Amino acid sequence: MDIKTILFSTQGTISRKEFWITILSLHLIYRIIDYAGNNLFDSYEPTRISFMMFFISQMIPRFFGIFVLLSTFFIAKKRNNEIGKFGWIPLFYVITLFLPTYVDAVSDNQNIVLFMGIIPLLITFYLGLASPSPKN
Repeated sequence: MDIKTILFSTQGTISRKEFWITILSLHLIYRIIDYAGNNLFDSYEPTRISFMMFFISQMIPRFFGIFVLLSTFFIAKKRNNEIGKFGWIPLFYVITLFLPTYVDAVSDNQNIVLFMGIIPLLITFYLGLASPSPKN
């Protein structure tokens, strides 16, 4: 299966191996880009940073994060097609991936953020380890 179909289509199925490779690669690339952008942003004094440097170091990683969320939905949808279970899982999965970031922005309670981060982890393992449906 080509990368365009994996990242941008809800049609078809995806095996466990393809699921894990794609999910881990996407999230690892995002973490690396985010880490590099934050280090670049922190290396400048706040009064001396230009708009272009702010855009490169902070906004490009955020835009890539939105791309990762959308692609994660498509990947989860294909994996859900493979296992033949609850149709709401891909949408719930993407919402739970976004929720810890939102809660962290509006609340100072790190325990809630940690708890909210466990839910997408459990769903990832469910999708990645579930057996295919017998009809597939």
